[in-house]
Amino acid sequence: MPSTRNEVSRPFTVTIIGGGFTGATLAAQLLRRSDAALRVVVIERSQPAGRGVAYGTLFNWHLLNVPAGKMSMFPDEPEHFLRWAQRNYDRAVDGDSFVPRRVYGQYVGAILREVETTSAGRLQWLHDEALTVDQGTRGVEVRLRSGERVVADKLVLALGNLPPSDPTVPGLTAYSKRYVSYPWAPTALERVDAEKEVLLIGSGLTAVDIAVALRAREFKGTVRILSRRGLLPHPHKAVPAWPQFWDEASPRTARGWFQMVLEQVNLAHQRGNDWRSVIDVLRPVTSEIWRSLPEIERRRFLRHLRAHWEVRRHRLAPEVAKLIGHQIMEGKVRVHAGRLVAYRETADAVEISYRQRGQESVDHLRVDRVINCTGPETDCRKLEDVLVADLRRQGLVRPDPLFLGLDAAANGAAIDRHGRPSTFLYVLGPARKGQLWEATAVPEIREQVAELAQLLLLKRPLRMTVDRRPGVQETVPAEARGV
Repeated sequence: MPSTRNEVSRPFTVTIIGGGFTGATLAAQLLRRSDAALRVVVIERSQPAGRGVAYGTLFNWHLLNVPAGKMSMFPDEPEHFLRWAQRNYDRAVDGDSFVPRRVYGQYVGAILREVETTSAGRLQWLHDEALTVDQGTRGVEVRLRSGERVVADKLVLALGNLPPSDPTVPGLTAYSKRYVSYPWAPTALERVDAEKEVLLIGSGLTAVDIAVALRAREFKGTVRILSRRGLLPHPHKAVPAWPQFWDEASPRTARGWFQMVLEQVNLAHQRGNDWRSVIDVLRPVTSEIWRSLPEIERRRFLRHLRAHWEVRRHRLAPEVAKLIGHQIMEGKVRVHAGRLVAYRETADAVEISYRQRGQESVDHLRVDRVINCTGPETDCRKLEDVLVADLRRQGLVRPDPLFLGLDAAANGAAIDRHGRPSTFLYVLGPARKGQLWEATAVPEIREQVAELAQLLLLKRPLRMTVDRRPGVQETVPAEARGV
C-alpha cells in the first residue's frame, strides 16, 4: 500500500536582521561555504544592499580608515578586496592605499551579486523592517512591517551602528528646527546656509566625515567642532613593526595597562619609532586584553582612557587628516573643548552656551545649524527600535553590563534576562562591543562572522522533512533546535 507521507527537503534557514556590511558578510560567508541544504534570508530597510551608513556615501573624500590590503570580506583570502579594487577601480591601488568608501560599497555589492548568482535562489533579500519575533514549533517567526512573516531556524541580529542619541541639554529636542539629530539622513545637510557657521557636536570620525561632506557641498562658512576633550582622530602613518609586549602576566587594571602602554611608547620614541607601532601591535589582542579586565577596570577605562585610546586607535586616512589640518590652520575649522550647557533658537540662528574644559566660565556661540556627531548609541535602553524593544519585552535580550551593546556569550548567542544563552538568537557586529571591545572595524567583524558562520554550518541538520499528512504538524529534528 503506497505511503501517504509526503517527504520534501526543507533547507535549514538562517535569517539575518540587518543588511549592512556585517549582515552582508555573514550571508556571503554562509552561502560560499554551504550547499543546497541552507537558505539565507536578509531583512534590511535601506537600499542598496550591503552598504550600510559607512559605505553608502557618495563623496569621494570619504575614504576608508583602514588600508585596502586589510579590507577583504574573507579572512582566508586577505587580498580579496585589494585584487578586486585593482581590477574594478584603479590598477595603481596597493595594500597601503586608502580608497573611497563608496568603492568599498561597490565591492560588497559585487560580492552579494556573485553569491546570489551562484547560490541558485538560496539568498533572499527583503527590503522590509522586522518588528517582532515569536518562537513556535516550526522555528522562530519574524513579523515584518509589510505583514509578511519569515520562519527561520536561527536568527542573527546584525544591526550595525545605530543612530546617536540627542544630547540632554536645556532647550534642545530632536524636533528643534535648526538641529540635525541624525547626520546621515539624506536631507541632513540640505538646509545648511553655505556662507554661515555650523556646529558639530562630537569630534570623532563622524564629525570629520560631516566636515568633509560640507566642503564637498561647497560650504564656505566656518565649521565649529565641540566635544568634551576637543580631541580629533590622529592620521595613519606607515611605521615599523613593534614586538608584542602584552601577555598573560600583564596588568589587569586600567591604570596598570595604561602605564605599560606608556612605557612602550616612550621606549619606541627612544628607538626612533612612533607610538602607532605600539598601538598597532595591540590590535590583534585588544579583545583578549578587554576580556582579561574585571568589570570595574573596564568602567575605569571607559571613564578615563576611552577618548584618548579611540583617537589613536580609530585613525584617519592621511589625505583626510591633511585636508582637515589645512582647514584648521586657515580657521575654516575650529575645535572647542567643553560641555554643551544650553541651546536656544532664534528666528535666524542658534545660540549655544558651553563650559570650557577645566573652567567654570561659560562661552557662547552663534551658529546657523547644529549637527549631532556624537557617534552611535550603544545603550539598548535608549533605542527607539521596535524590534529591540520587542526582544527586551520578551526577555530574549538584555544590555551588557557596561551598556555598550547587547549581552552575548562567547559564541555570540544572545543572553536573555535570566542570564541564559539563546539556542536560536545570535548577536553580531558592533552590538558585541561590550564583550569584545573591538567590534566595529572590518578586520574584526569578518573574524566574528567567520566564527559564527562556522558554528551555524556545523550544527545544521543534513536533512529536514515535512510531514504533509492531514492533521500532522510539521516537525523539526532535535539537532536543528539548538546550537
